[in-house]
Amino acid sequence: MNAQIPTRNLADALWLLIARARGGTHWLANADCEVHSLEIDHGAQPVTLLSRTQGVGAQSYVASPHSTWVSYPQHEIQRRLPAGLSLIGKAVTACMLSPLSLLVKGGMLDQAAIFGNKLISTNLYPDWSGPELQQLHQQLADTYPQRPLMVRNICPQVNPGLAASLQQLGWQLVPSRIVYLCDPTQTAVWKHNHVKQDKKLLAGADMELLTPQQIQPADLPAMREVFRSLFIHKHSSLNPDFTPAFFEMCHESNFLDLYALRYQGKIAGALGLYEHYDKYGDRNWLTTPLIGYDQGLPQELGIYRRLMSLLLQQARQRQASLHYSSGSGQFKRARGGVPHMEFTAIYSRHLPKIARTCNNAFAHLMQSHAPAILKKADSL
Repeated sequence: MNAQIPTRNLADALWLLIARARGGTHWLANADCEVHSLEIDHGAQPVTLLSRTQGVGAQSYVASPHSTWVSYPQHEIQRRLPAGLSLIGKAVTACMLSPLSLLVKGGMLDQAAIFGNKLISTNLYPDWSGPELQQLHQQLADTYPQRPLMVRNICPQVNPGLAASLQQLGWQLVPSRIVYLCDPTQTAVWKHNHVKQDKKLLAGADMELLTPQQIQPADLPAMREVFRSLFIHKHSSLNPDFTPAFFEMCHESNFLDLYALRYQGKIAGALGLYEHYDKYGDRNWLTTPLIGYDQGLPQELGIYRRLMSLLLQQARQRQASLHYSSGSGQFKRARGGVPHMEFTAIYSRHLPKIARTCNNAFAHLMQSHAPAILKKADSL
């Protein structure tokens, strides 16, 4: 068994223990949810639940399905519009997305019990299947009889057994985003010109690379700021807004392995790596729920390119498959990323007829139209 598995388990257990006691906002400023837990495969997994009275507007997409499918796309469309069209664009996109919003609300999806949700962009799971998954399915339905059930980040190329087993149990797979997967053991990955250039950039003497062992508590506020500079200020307030407590926990427990780039004495970039070890340590996955860089520094420094080079090199060093997550499709294709559709699994057969009908209509609508829309958006 991989020697890192006990460390990973302890970090996950610490995250869950504190989240259960203090709620999602202890780790994410914009995830006002309760955190429960259920066991599968002899280990506890989180279950996140938004309050039934909580407004949907300000909740991160990692906690709120409404933010995932309605608010976040609306933010993205508005962000790409010229400033003079922002008011018109807001009205138009609200009209376009209102039917989807009504289905999400009618299906009670923002009241869903979301299993395995660590409130990060990409949750990585064992390939659960068989009696253990069936038992969990029944336990979820018994524990949350008035809520839809949900599992985020289901990718058949990552968890083929889990995706197939959930469908067999009556769960619907709803397209949610396009993700990029990479096998760093393939020599072709390292022949890409961009990979070679990024590696040379990362090795440059103008910036200092700080490993998890070298990062000091005094570095954490600046690391949080460069993350927020990119994902909260530049992109969307619906991205996970990790709290100072989250950065401190990662530094102390390696829930995420934190790395940083220092330029002229100041933190210029930050990276947080999450590595998942399967039950037997045979196939690991590495992803990065946390990445950011100083927006005020010249683009020519290539800070993002350096951080992504570090991610790719870490995947090879750890002998892990790389989950590039979503976004920046052209960038990731040029660095060995292969696009795949990712889904959210939803189960609502135990709910009243109105909720079931809304969720069936929502799933059909998304399955029919979302893949083409997501592919188009990813190519922009």
